[in-house]
Amino acid sequence: MSVRIVVRERGVTDSPDDLAILDDGERARAGRKREAAPFVTGHALVRRVLGELLDRDPAGLTFARRCTTCGSEQHGKPSLRDVPDWHFSLSYTSASAIVAVAEGVEVGVDIEDLTDADFEGFAGATLARDEVAGFDGLDGHDLLVARARVWARKEAVLKATGRGLVVDPSEVLVSAPRDPARLVDWRADEPRPPMIALADVDPTTPDHRAAVAALTGDDLRVEAV
Repeated sequence: MSVRIVVRERGVTDSPDDLAILDDGERARAGRKREAAPFVTGHALVRRVLGELLDRDPAGLTFARRCTTCGSEQHGKPSLRDVPDWHFSLSYTSASAIVAVAEGVEVGVDIEDLTDADFEGFAGATLARDEVAGFDGLDGHDLLVARARVWARKEAVLKATGRGLVVDPSEVLVSAPRDPARLVDWRADEPRPPMIALADVDPTTPDHRAAVAALTGDDLRVEAV
């Protein structure tokens, strides 16, 4: 048995058509961003994918937020207000946006630009000690690919759980970059999800890596549309 995850990626553009389908709150948030285009592209993509899957007007969709840690409705993972059984996740860089949608299971997606993984101290900030050996023998471009892949896996898991940055990425252990994606261990104080599946996604945007996770014990059937 498998769980269908619909994934769509789109390059960031400065499109007035994207801005037009956002609600007032989203436009206000976009206006506070130093770079508005990635936010606008990403949130318009969420609306368009959900609109297609639900046969609804993308501009008419309404969203709610709830933090799984503190219960606040002022922040946290977003959900569709009147269709709670459909779950989605959004991630974007300055060049690309990606959304994952699933029915009946919480989902998380993350996309990383290789250049963002190019910093000294990556291992200390992101990896558990016993994950470091998985990067042995890698350097240059191959090292950045491995870093971005593992980073995306960890962030996808955290987004699926709704924990976000409350949990240190080094406390979420995933498989080595050259191995198939899976959650290896959960060492955070916050409760471990009882079930989680993880898969790599091949983005079309050059020099990016992505992953998707869902709170399920079944395999993921990732469909790029």
